[in-house]
Amino acid sequence: MKKSHTAQLILLFIFSSSSAIAETIYKSVDDKGNVSYSNTPPDDSKQASSVTITPPPSEEAIKAAQDRQQRNKEAAMILDENRQNREEQTTKDNQLKHENQKQLQQKRQADESNKNDDYSPYVPRRRPGGIHPPIHRPIRPPVNLPSR
Repeated sequence: MKKSHTAQLILLFIFSSSSAIAETIYKSVDDKGNVSYSNTPPDDSKQASSVTITPPPSEEAIKAAQDRQQRNKEAAMILDENRQNREEQTTKDNQLKHENQKQLQQKRQADESNKNDDYSPYVPRRRPGGIHPPIHRPIRPPVNLPSR
């Protein structure tokens, strides 16, 4: 792992230098599997490959990227503020809704208790046509019980 870190550092140094941009960089792998980078082609060209290096961004591109990043940060802050405001408003609305439901429930309970206060016992109504005599049951003949 240490060799690959060294190779990466060498590549970083080569890529970061401005004079290396115009040069061709060659990557080669030896018989033991070690990777090396050079600006001259290796003797064994079968195991070598050319590495293309993209030039670094221009100053205008860097400035444009920084401006985009700043605009994105500002937009994120605005969105975050809007989200917090919506959450606060939702919390207030839920509290008001809960309080209104509580008041409505208390009002319903008070109305129910007032209904019970107005309760009057059942009084049968008189039948039309005046008072009727009671209904008489037919008389049964006496039953003779056996004596003891």
